[in-house]
Amino acid sequence: MDGKHHHTTHGTQIPAMLYGTAWKKERTADLVYEAIKAGFRGIDTAAMKRHYDEAGTGEGIRRAIREGLVKRDDLWIQTKFTPNDADYASKPQEYPTVAAQVRASVASSLRNLSTPSSPGHDSSSSPVDSVPYLDCLIMHSAYPRVEDTVEAWNTLREFVPAQIRTLGISNISYQEFQEYQKLEDFHLVQNRFTRTGSDWDVELRRDCLEHEILYQGFWTLTGNRADVQKAGFVKELADAVGISKEAAWYSLLIFGPGILVLNGTTNPERMRHDLEAVEKVEEWKKTDQGKEVWRRVEHDVIEFTCNQAGAPYEHVRDDGGFLCDKK
Repeated sequence: MDGKHHHTTHGTQIPAMLYGTAWKKERTADLVYEAIKAGFRGIDTAAMKRHYDEAGTGEGIRRAIREGLVKRDDLWIQTKFTPNDADYASKPQEYPTVAAQVRASVASSLRNLSTPSSPGHDSSSSPVDSVPYLDCLIMHSAYPRVEDTVEAWNTLREFVPAQIRTLGISNISYQEFQEYQKLEDFHLVQNRFTRTGSDWDVELRRDCLEHEILYQGFWTLTGNRADVQKAGFVKELADAVGISKEAAWYSLLIFGPGILVLNGTTNPERMRHDLEAVEKVEEWKKTDQGKEVWRRVEHDVIEFTCNQAGAPYEHVRDDGGFLCDKK
């Protein structure tokens, strides 16, 4: 399903469900390979050694391409530049400016995530025979100082569109979003999507939709397990379609409020199930029975992710999806 259903921003299509590689450590390459084999076409990583193995992610991608499972153009590969990363902060003479740190990080990511251009490519002579590029480069967070964030952003824009196709920011507050949403080439926000801590990012998601900026959620399952297990609308969809509650939750977020989701399962069977489940929901929604049930559960998930945040919002249907708007 991930290769079939996309969300679009400014003409760019992004898989609705991406494979998240955080905390996979030495298993990263094998799990990325298994994810692609299962059907994932979007891969998320970061240049942050504490939580990600970006080089291992690239290894798994290259293995899948060499074996003919996919072509590079079939994939959406996104990574992150981490401000104040220890690797650069510990070498002030080598990386004296924000711009120098950004350029070094991008160069490293392009090496780690470089790919062979064709299936069956013999990597023994040369590991790469195509010009490397990243589908998306995300700032892992804003800097404490606005001017440093702007400098980093403008440096990243030097690589657009040849080596970086899309830019975004992660772990951003609503106040920071208001500051930075006017930056050139700002097309994506990646935030923790939870009820506790962020109140479902209601205001930020509303403004993202308004400004045609895609919202990508992580911890969509990990941070919401209790809600997923007890929500009646999740169970209703799961039972109606014959899928797991977890897959029903992913489907509700994708087709309801239009959230791109990260899925970090380490179980290949679960990888396939989750992708197939979203595809099943998409087809089931078109049936007479599906239309009736879907209207009900879609309403419930939108209301749930708008009104749990202190109940100051109502949901309003719009051509681009659902907006959570102030009453």
